Amino acid sequence: MTSTVPPPDVLGCPVPIARFVARTDVAVVALQHVVAYPAGCAFTVHLSVRRGSLDAATWDGIDSGHAGGFPGPSDAGLQFRVSRGALVEVGGGASYDDRRYRGDRQLWLSPLPAEPFEFSVEWRKVGLDRTATTIDGRAIAEAAADAQPYWP
Repeated sequence: MTSTVPPPDVLGCPVPIARFVARTDVAVVALQHVVAYPAGCAFTVHLSVRRGSLDAATWDGIDSGHAGGFPGPSDAGLQFRVSRGALVEVGGGASYDDRRYRGDRQLWLSPLPAEPFEFSVEWRKVGLDRTATTIDGRAIAEAAADAQPYWP
């Protein structure tokens, strides 16, 4: 069964990842950890952009591109993909000024992965071509066994 959000009444089990998915002189995309649940897992993706050489129009569009939620496919939009399962954005937030952008995206992957899979990001607006890393789905599935319901 595929779920579109993390369960509201289950204490998920964190799986440390702590790696950069992509890093350029302007942009960083990092995964800190995944929280495993019986039906899927929740990723927190950290985004950081420094203005550097980005022109005013590009810079002004960085936060506005996320105001309506997860962007659809576009040449300049931030895009996350996985090689297995369905990935949806379930939350996030950001702050920025005239020099830096800092944001977090919460992504839900369902069904629960049982094998290694590829997680990738692309954000052409900030000069980031598609970049991928392999995630250990077995470790996530093992951690999901330790998730606990709030009430018996």
